[in-house]
Amino acid sequence: MSNSYTKYHFDFENLPWLTNPRKQLDLQAVALGLIRIPANEGYTFTHKHRQQEEVYIVIEGNGVILIDKEIIDIKKGDIVRVSPASKRALKANDSGILIICSGAIPMGYPKNPNARYLIDDGIPDYDDIPP
Repeated sequence: MSNSYTKYHFDFENLPWLTNPRKQLDLQAVALGLIRIPANEGYTFTHKHRQQEEVYIVIEGNGVILIDKEIIDIKKGDIVRVSPASKRALKANDSGILIICSGAIPMGYPKNPNARYLIDDGIPDYDDIPP
């Protein structure tokens, strides 16, 4: 492994719903998630963050993103910024959807060095069920 860079190949066609490349890429300061949602599937609850602003980049397919109860259509080429305190959830339409989700890492994260994600400030709301 180089100190200058880290390279890892991901099979985008066969990704699970959520892939966190933190360990494969030895990420230190960038939160990154690869999200592949099958056709007509979606999140079963919303979540927000304490500090992390997120950016969702639609790589292929289409669907909707729910942000604070507003349903917004998204398609290949769209980029959506979501503020930390906004509740959000994703759903794919008939074609499925592939999204890259990224955010900066505030100082002091992760709070738990063994956290699955580099930014461990997510707040799930299991009682807030997306439509």
